[in-house]
Amino acid sequence: MLHNALYIHIPFCARKCRYCDFNSIVSESKVIDRYLCAIEKELCALKDRYVFNTVYIGGGTPSILTEVQMEKLLQNVIRYIPPSEIQEYTVEANPGTLTVDKIRVLKDHMVNRISLGVQSFQDRQLNFLGRIHSGNEARDAFALLRNAGFENINIDMIFGSPGQSHDDWEKDLKTVVELSPEHISTYALTYEEGTLLTRDLENKVIHTLDEYVELEMYKTSIRYLTCNGYNHYEISNFAKEGYECAHNRVYWKNIGYVGVGAGAYSFVDGVRASNEKDVFKYIDGINESKYAKSFSENLELNQYASETVVMSLRLRQGISNNEFYERFGYKIEDQFGNQISSLAKNGLVSYENEILKLTEKGLFVADTVMTEFI
Repeated sequence: MLHNALYIHIPFCARKCRYCDFNSIVSESKVIDRYLCAIEKELCALKDRYVFNTVYIGGGTPSILTEVQMEKLLQNVIRYIPPSEIQEYTVEANPGTLTVDKIRVLKDHMVNRISLGVQSFQDRQLNFLGRIHSGNEARDAFALLRNAGFENINIDMIFGSPGQSHDDWEKDLKTVVELSPEHISTYALTYEEGTLLTRDLENKVIHTLDEYVELEMYKTSIRYLTCNGYNHYEISNFAKEGYECAHNRVYWKNIGYVGVGAGAYSFVDGVRASNEKDVFKYIDGINESKYAKSFSENLELNQYASETVVMSLRLRQGISNNEFYERFGYKIEDQFGNQISSLAKNGLVSYENEILKLTEKGLFVADTVMTEFI
């Protein structure tokens, strides 16, 4: 029996955000009911095969489920997954769909961590991003979670929107620190293919923020959040001591995980697979054969090693040669010696005490550095 992280995808939203390219749709309650039945069957098929230390329910918008639907989903998780082994149990929530009753259901079913998708506390920014909640509703949702006894809350924030000033971002950072969540994620706005935001960019309705301004916003995030007691442990993530996200660490260390739901990925014993992305095809596949995989590949050892280095570099602690050797049977420099030497010469990575990690300079061009290891 393997210890893994379990991810459950809820691909439903009240409205598609302008920047979002995640697998999500706007749908009616009957489809959601059918989908939850398929999720139950897929969870049942996992019974007695794995022991999960972390569970993460993401989306989409899991908090769009009604209280009855949410209760059904969470009961099935407990029914098929040994609850005694679950140390971290996260559910994503949108402030615009979170209610007192839904929070009670979450609390009653062993959920111990909430990831609140706020993105900004300023209504102008929220309207631009296509969010369904206001800044005040975000504050109220956080207060409701605290009042219900949730002691491990993440808040997601986005910077770099067209027209956003450095002062706007500083105000958002000040507000989020005043709330004092245990974990804060700060993401630069990205323009993904097929999104409304990218369409407006291509049509020159909007223009990207200057790269220098965006970089200064990121630097301000690091400086301000670390000064206020948050450990910058991953490129985009900050946590109070002891509150680093255990589930996401599994991804960043490229360890095994299992995905349930439409479009969800799994990575077990060197085999990567994904479920059918289309919600209706996923439901039909589960109902007809209890199988909904649309893709599967066996990773070669060198590819597995390459991806592990890339993901591990996201963590500020990097990856040690000892850890790498235990997993792959050879040293990091055996495969990546030239890359490490070149990047270290340019001050982008360090390899001191046989630990490979990004320098501060490398942190600001992380994507470019990582491509060297692919």
